[in-house]
Amino acid sequence: MSEHLNKKEIDQLMDLFNKIKLDLSDSSFPTRTNRLEAVENMKKVLKIHNYDITDRVPTEPTKFTDALDHHEIMQKGIVR
Repeated sequence: MSEHLNKKEIDQLMDLFNKIKLDLSDSSFPTRTNRLEAVENMKKVLKIHNYDITDRVPTEPTKFTDALDHHEIMQKGIVR
């Protein structure tokens, strides 16, 4: 695998890294929406580096909305 990136790829990576940081920068646990957005951007980073990424959706349906997800995390004492 060649590690030579062109200017367009470098610009894309910088944009993606900023988006990932923003999605995960919540002062408490990031929302499900933000976590999944960060994952999508991480997949784009890997594709730029020629990693083979499948776009399979998790088979288990999502059981929590953002608010309920955050509530569950708070209940378990993971985030205060």
